[in-house]
Amino acid sequence: MKRLFTILLAIVFSVQLMAQPDSTKVRILNKNVVTVVENDGGTRVKVGNDNGVEVITDDWGDTTKVRIGRRTFKVVDDHSGTHIKVEREWDPNRWTGHFNAHWAGMEWGINTFLNDDFTSFNGPDFMDLNHGKSITVNLNFAEWAFRNKANNIALVTGVGFSFMDFAFDGPVTIVDYDGMVEPMYLDPNGLKKSKLNVTYLTVPFMLEIKTPFRLNHTRIYLAGGVIGGLHLGSHTKYKYKKDKTKDKSNFNINQFKYDLTARIGFGDFCVFANYSMVSLFETNKGPELYPLTIGVSFPNL
Repeated sequence: MKRLFTILLAIVFSVQLMAQPDSTKVRILNKNVVTVVENDGGTRVKVGNDNGVEVITDDWGDTTKVRIGRRTFKVVDDHSGTHIKVEREWDPNRWTGHFNAHWAGMEWGINTFLNDDFTSFNGPDFMDLNHGKSITVNLNFAEWAFRNKANNIALVTGVGFSFMDFAFDGPVTIVDYDGMVEPMYLDPNGLKKSKLNVTYLTVPFMLEIKTPFRLNHTRIYLAGGVIGGLHLGSHTKYKYKKDKTKDKSNFNINQFKYDLTARIGFGDFCVFANYSMVSLFETNKGPELYPLTIGVSFPNL
């Protein structure tokens, strides 16, 4: 209890209040923590720096803005009632000193095989896909950009996870039989789905360019390069109405892969295509299949 009281006293004595006719600042250890500014337009309260939290109320009291980082939430009270608008603030004259890369975020795409070879198998192309259910979800959680002095070109890298589903179009799954991936045909009656899931750790090496063209005050950007992938795990799953079976295995999937990627976008949206230059399965241990993913990305979320 005595230690808590001492800490509270230290905080109280380290807080400095600087009051002026229209502004008040709260400092802790010579740093602005809270700034309150009042003028003819209303009241502005800022907590932290420009990347912190800011609350703005106009003089009429019918609009309140809450800014968290680059997002602004407007609470408007007018004749139609109270409603909330979400906006992203944009300042064409503000230069942040860093390159805003477009890797970190979430991506969603549809999988297919651009090239396939089943000559080693005396049967149909058992890896035919139901494309509506063959989905990739990428969670890219870190990025770094090495830019030029003009701040319009950068080498971009980062880290992410890729979760790829390959949903079989027919009543089939795959098994690893004596070191070879082979089909196992299922009873089609009551079969809900059958798929192969593969998880990768991904690292991109891309060149990103900010073009001089703009859309809705935002520059259009282009990016292209290579995305390396490390196979982390895989499993098959097929499901009937009252039963499901899940089999975890390596399935002779290549441990490493690299995809060629091409991207075009603006703001926090882009369209991408990733094409694997490495077959899904190891050579002579499964069919020769080269996945292609086409989708959309929502960076900077």
